[in-house]
Formats: sequence, structure tokens, C-alpha cells
Amino acid sequence: MEAKDTMSWSLAMYNYEAKRYTFIGNFFKNTKGKILDVGCCRGGLRKYLHCGLEYYGADALINNFENYIRVDLNSKILPFKSKQFDAINCSDVLEHLFYPLEILKEIKRVLKDNGSVLVSLPNDKGLNRIFVDLFSNIQSYEDAIFQHHWRFSIQTARELFQKEFKITEESPEFGPIFRKYLFFLKFRKFCSGWFMFGMKK
Repeated sequence: MEAKDTMSWSLAMYNYEAKRYTFIGNFFKNTKGKILDVGCCRGGLRKYLHCGLEYYGADALINNFENYIRVDLNSKILPFKSKQFDAINCSDVLEHLFYPLEILKEIKRVLKDNGSVLVSLPNDKGLNRIFVDLFSNIQSYEDAIFQHHWRFSIQTARELFQKEFKITEESPEFGPIFRKYLFFLKFRKFCSGWFMFGMKK
């Protein structure tokens, strides 16, 4: 079984997507108004947010749900007015982009002054990355171009986020393999990803 098939199987087997979206939604449980999901994929986060939030999605995929805008995030521009959103989620997206800092600046631009933002980045110093590197085959350029262009540790993730925002809350994320087989290794430095919640400086 290829690494990609193994990952799809594990996500489905342990209902990881629902658990992850619930985890993200909890950061915004006290937020009202408009929320923008940058790199929203199919908009799966929508049903895990409370009814006081009006959901907007942005991604390069073809979607047809309400308030979705198709955009190439490598264009370095979010097609929204300044200070339009009360909250923004950008989870596991920036590492895929050629210009992550420019999109972070755009997130700051379209966020209201008293708004909240959640950014997560994979921890490439964690055990998940080590296992992927050990057991994955070398990818072709055509496959690799859609994967990670940047690698972050917990520290460098913080450094990127703090260029534009102040951290008010942080949390590690542990993937499905951790939850099922490696629960005894759930230490922060081994985590799969790092979540940072905050506001404008």
C-alpha cells in the first residue's frame, strides 16, 4: 500500500477529519460575524462552526457552495476588502505556498482590528515527519509541486506567525497514528502540527 493510500485509510478509519474540524471550531466558539477559511479545500469546516458565524471559503479548487471564492493563493492576494472578517482560519496551508509571509500579511489586511486568527503549520521536527521521510518513496516533480514547499519547527512556526500577529493561545496537534498507536509519545516536541491563535499586533 502506497503512503498516500495509507494516509487516506488512516484518516477515514479514525474519523480524523471530524475530530480535527471540531478542534478548529472550538477556537471560534465565542466568535460572531464573518469567518474566512483560507485554503478551505471542500469547505468541510462549515458544519463544525456555530450558527453565529457566516462562513466564507477561499481555495484553488472548483467548489459551488455559498460565499466561496476560487483564488490562486500563490498570487499573494486575497480578493477581499480590508478589515472585512471577524475571524480567519488558515490551517495547514502556508507550507504549501511559495509566498507564505505575503499571504499572512493579506490575512492581516482583511482581518478586522479586533478580529481573531488561527494558523496551523506541520511540525517537521516531529515524529510524523520522520516516519513519512523514512517510509515514503521519492516523488516526481509533478507530485512534489503540490506538497510542502516550506518546513517548519514549532519555533519557526511561531516566528512566522509573530511577524504579523500576537499569540494568545497555542496547542499541539497529534494525528491519527499518534492517537491510535503512539499515545504514549504525545509530547509537544513530537507533535504533528502546531496551532497558533491570536490577534493583530
